[in-house]
Amino acid sequence: MLDRAPVAPTGMRERPQKMPPMARPRRASTWGRWVAGPLIAVLIAGGTVALAGVILPRVPKPPPPKPQGRLRLSSEPQGASILLDGKVYPHFTPTIVEGDVGGTLHVTFKLDGYASKEAEVYIAEGEHPFATKLEKLAAPPPTPEPPRPKPHPPTVKEPKEPAGKSALSVIVRPWAIVYVDGTRLRQTPVTDFELPAGKHTIELVNESKSRREKITVTLKPGEPEVIRREWDK
Repeated sequence: MLDRAPVAPTGMRERPQKMPPMARPRRASTWGRWVAGPLIAVLIAGGTVALAGVILPRVPKPPPPKPQGRLRLSSEPQGASILLDGKVYPHFTPTIVEGDVGGTLHVTFKLDGYASKEAEVYIAEGEHPFATKLEKLAAPPPTPEPPRPKPHPPTVKEPKEPAGKSALSVIVRPWAIVYVDGTRLRQTPVTDFELPAGKHTIELVNESKSRREKITVTLKPGEPEVIRREWDK
């Protein structure tokens, strides 16, 4: 049996050739993104602000608040209502009100049974007292009652007077109390008051105007009688 020597492949008998070195890919520069990006953002923001200033109106800043002073208002007696520049203040004396320093307040004090009192009060810095004394009103005198007219004796009718009835109307301006034959009837106006025909005494009284008048009328059957007086003149 013949021995055969092992045969190596041709590729293995040849020496391997060296491969050329691989070049690394060139990295792109990023400086443009870091510079151009913020610059574009700044330009867009500036344009937005400028456009907003054109489209939207600018709101003016409110003026700073004026310094306030305090008034400690009191009255004798206490419990008076207060008006500040003609407006009702919701508290009674004693109380504290505020106002602009350097200005004035028109203060009115009111209390039942006392005369109202007004004052122009200057407001300074800090807190300052302002007190007032209210004068008590005098009680009104009682109203005297008007004197009552004395009753008159009834008039004696003559037998020859005509029989029948008539109507009496009395109109007095502004007014009067009507008495018929000494008997009080009522205040004017009196319309179509039925009376027997014949002679009657009519008395008109207005104490407030110090007016009094007596009238004698003769009423005829079926014929109304009207008495008119103008006491306003």
